[in-house]
Amino acid sequence: MRPLSELPGSFKVLSTLMALVSALAFCCALVFAPPSDASEVVVACVVLSALALIAESLAVEVSDRITLTASNLPILLAMMFLGPVPAMIVAAIAGLWGCWRERSFFIALFNVSDFVTAAAAGAFVFLAIEGAWDFDQSALSAGLLAAGVLAAAAYEFTIWSAVGFASRLMYQRSLTTYWKAELPPFMRSLAVLTGLGLMTAALYAEAGLVAVVLLFVPLFASQYMFKLLVNEKQHVATQKELSDRYLEMNIGLAAAMVVLLDSKDEYTAQHSAAVAMYCRDLAGALGLPEAEAEALHLAGLLHDLGKVGTPDAILGKEAALNDEEWEFIRQHPGKGAEVLSHLAAYQDVADIVQYHHERLDGSGYPDGVTGERIPELSKILAIADSYHAMTSDRPYKVARSSFDALKELRKVSGVTLDARYIEAFAQMLRDKDLAYREGTSTDFMGEYERGRINLRLRGKALAELSGLAELREDPAAG
Repeated sequence: MRPLSELPGSFKVLSTLMALVSALAFCCALVFAPPSDASEVVVACVVLSALALIAESLAVEVSDRITLTASNLPILLAMMFLGPVPAMIVAAIAGLWGCWRERSFFIALFNVSDFVTAAAAGAFVFLAIEGAWDFDQSALSAGLLAAGVLAAAAYEFTIWSAVGFASRLMYQRSLTTYWKAELPPFMRSLAVLTGLGLMTAALYAEAGLVAVVLLFVPLFASQYMFKLLVNEKQHVATQKELSDRYLEMNIGLAAAMVVLLDSKDEYTAQHSAAVAMYCRDLAGALGLPEAEAEALHLAGLLHDLGKVGTPDAILGKEAALNDEEWEFIRQHPGKGAEVLSHLAAYQDVADIVQYHHERLDGSGYPDGVTGERIPELSKILAIADSYHAMTSDRPYKVARSSFDALKELRKVSGVTLDARYIEAFAQMLRDKDLAYREGTSTDFMGEYERGRINLRLRGKALAELSGLAELREDPAAG
């Protein structure tokens, strides 16, 4: 919606002309088709106006071009049974609802005038057909229903045509383009108005106004419930979008911390990228569910996060670590778990990080847990982590070949690392090239983008993210 200052002058002119046309139509109706003075007409006009107002207040915006409302039904009944003047009054009341939400007087004026002009068009069409066919308005007949169909068509066509002209003036949208886009919604609106309108009109002709009011009670109740459901759905969608953005931002922050760690230890980012790549492909080879595969991939990226607080001298030391230095290293799974638990707000992530250096026989750290107490994703990542640690050059060791690394993994198969995952990993590497086997065929930012894009596409806010960490000396250590 444009602010008032941006509305083109041509639209303001159109709104003014529409108001003049609706006023002229009202005057013509007073002269050529004056309303009956019968109290029944006055009461019916008041009741239908109230129904139209309630219907508009319960309107539900289903999409950007479709609004669900029952206000057209009271207007159609007024066009068919009360005449042009009452019909325009009912339409004006329906159009006035919501004017307080408009930021421009001319937009509100256009909306009300459009309703009134359309009601006048429909009412005069109905009068013309009634005069030509001479049917009894108070009795249900084919002529009454046919005239109602044409009146509804005139009403809808006038509404949509005026909007088309307004769109042309405000947004330079051609009428041809407008009708190509809006014809399906127009036909749906006409079909709904015709179907429900004729049923309501038949009830009005046969049973009177009271029966129609009773019909609107469950209709309004249904519309109200639908509005609550739509509002709740929109609220949930908004909350989910905010949550997804928050969690994606958190993962971005965690990734930035890994990049920061890489500035202290150049090995970290490339190692994390390689481990993430292996985790992603191994998850595919194992046939893991997509959510678990994505979680494992992101875990590979962030598994060294806990080393951010480790002193540079320890990370880059070429000689063997002493007991005090090893104590720093053993702390990094817990530290990484703590950071991720705050960022992603899911304990599962922290659990996988906490246990990823545990071993089947209890020789791992930090807690020395065994066997089934170690999460499966931790077991999988431990193998990818260990393999790349062995095939990478480090200050304290020379890289092993892929063959030697797999041989070493098989030595500890079933003892410290899970045999099923080792064999699946070996099968996966069998037909890969040297760059892939050495972990140099990818980079950290490339793997990070893959994880981030997958997260956005799936809309799965990192609820199932699995993060892990790594180390270095045990053959299964990074």
